[in-house]
Amino acid sequence: MTKFKDFFFKRIISKRNFTYRNLVECLDSYLEKGGRVLDVGCGEGNLSMYMAKTGSFVSGIDISTKSIGECRRKAANLGLERMTSFRSANIEKDRINGKFNLISCFEVLEHIKDYGLVIKRFSELLKPNGTLIISTPSLNAPLYKIGLIKKKDKLLGHLRRYAEEDLVNLCKSEGLRIIETSKKEGILRNFLFYNRLGILPLKLANRFTLISDIFTFIDNITLKLFGESQLIVVAQKPKIKKKQ
Repeated sequence: MTKFKDFFFKRIISKRNFTYRNLVECLDSYLEKGGRVLDVGCGEGNLSMYMAKTGSFVSGIDISTKSIGECRRKAANLGLERMTSFRSANIEKDRINGKFNLISCFEVLEHIKDYGLVIKRFSELLKPNGTLIISTPSLNAPLYKIGLIKKKDKLLGHLRRYAEEDLVNLCKSEGLRIIETSKKEGILRNFLFYNRLGILPLKLANRFTLISDIFTFIDNITLKLFGESQLIVVAQKPKIKKKQ
């Protein structure tokens, strides 16, 4: 098992990785070489490693000490220790030092009780002209609206889902300017992530880019027909105006 993990940890996700491709596509538009990134809820660090490999200095935080240990091990195996730092922290309670060019918060906000406070903290932690990227499950997800995944939501610790205007208004309330919003993930992707039957297809799609491309093509059709299961919002902290 250790040898298998060592092999896995020496790989960085590709742009066409099925699980992360929507997020990577968005990130690629805002990553700056040499920029400082705060990856909130970094998990086992797959996106952190991707961002570090592009030349960003990434600080990853997660409440799971086990996940942070995995992140550090991955960084060591990938030769990215100089570009990354990881620690166990709660974004609601713990002090975060520094200012950042980009903050990523993917599939985290729905787990947080005081989400307004967290958005405020993000605004404070961003450098002027810095970017915040948030993704959350959509309140309009077709499988959610018909009741098929509500129990799964509770098991995953989801306290709520969001409509696009909820996220937009949250960011605006803290003085952030909305750059773009996007609706992602059709029924196919949502089903694969929420159902046990999706485990094997997901593994295959993440292993073989052709399968990833085929699944994505089909999913985009279901997205247009039935609506989104995931929301992505990109906001920016305005530059400080100089006094005349």
